[in-house]
Amino acid sequence: MGIWKKMGLCALVAGLAVVAGTFVSVSRRYMPDGKVIRLAHNQQDGSEIADTIAKFAGFVAENPGEGLGIKIYPSGILGSETAEIEMVQAGILDMAKVGSQTLGQFDDRYAIFAVPYLFVNQEHYWEAMEKSAEVRRLFESTAEQGFIAIGYYANGSRNYYLKDDVCVDSPAKLRGKKIRSMPNSTSMDMISAMGASPVPMSSSETYTALQQGVVDGAENTELALTVNGHEDLVSSYTYTEHQYSPDIYIISTKTWNSLSDSQKEHLKKSLAKTNDNFKEKYNSMMAAAIAEAESHGVRIYKDIDKTELIRSVKPIAEEFMARGAEYRRLFSDIQKYGL
Repeated sequence: MGIWKKMGLCALVAGLAVVAGTFVSVSRRYMPDGKVIRLAHNQQDGSEIADTIAKFAGFVAENPGEGLGIKIYPSGILGSETAEIEMVQAGILDMAKVGSQTLGQFDDRYAIFAVPYLFVNQEHYWEAMEKSAEVRRLFESTAEQGFIAIGYYANGSRNYYLKDDVCVDSPAKLRGKKIRSMPNSTSMDMISAMGASPVPMSSSETYTALQQGVVDGAENTELALTVNGHEDLVSSYTYTEHQYSPDIYIISTKTWNSLSDSQKEHLKKSLAKTNDNFKEKYNSMMAAAIAEAESHGVRIYKDIDKTELIRSVKPIAEEFMARGAEYRRLFSDIQKYGL
């Protein structure tokens, strides 16, 4: 490890110590006398998603005999998702919930979840994430990198929204427009293939970029409109459903190896219950978000013909599979659940 990275991790250790001494977690009432698992995420504290994640602590506490508790650090209080992953790798932080596309910066197999139209619909997405043997193999394959994945968070579809009132049903509708992109190559390639110019930036910068005309639009789930206040800056939201990008719960290899088999299974089952709890609420949450956006004047386009959009991004899937047999197996195994 280089000297600068060591210094950075030392700073993260110091920061975590300060936060641990001053921050009162929403899950403190679940703290047992046994092992406390520290979990960080970047969802805004008090939001629907953050409240759902907080239920994980409650599910873990349902079996006090396992001697586990969860202490949650929300709102990016420990830094960016990249910083959180580095802390987990180093064993400084036990767990983090991070975007699969951020994980792609650490292992490019996770770029599979950025491939547009990998999933044909929500049912395909949930079915494949729960049953795919290749996804499970991917989750377990990074132990030597300092982390493994033990669960996922059923985020929804990403869709385009624009400052103009435009139904995005073909690349022609995006031509000449600047679209906020996640800062990774697959997302940028996707936006380019769909006819627009990608402008990479963090999600926290998007509001100002829309407000100041730096970008003409973005692509994200319905909650981006309401939680992030974008509903006051855009005129249209089109259900292109081009990506279903899960968030992933990762745990430090060091922490994982310190747990008993029973504790490991309890954590996995508690995460599965957390996900089920969110899925039960998901569609009503998205419907409420869209209703709120409409009340702010955003026009919603649903049930569009995606043929031209799907055709435009097909080379991205082909490029992913061309990386090797392991990549092809992963792609094919996910695809079979949509048949």
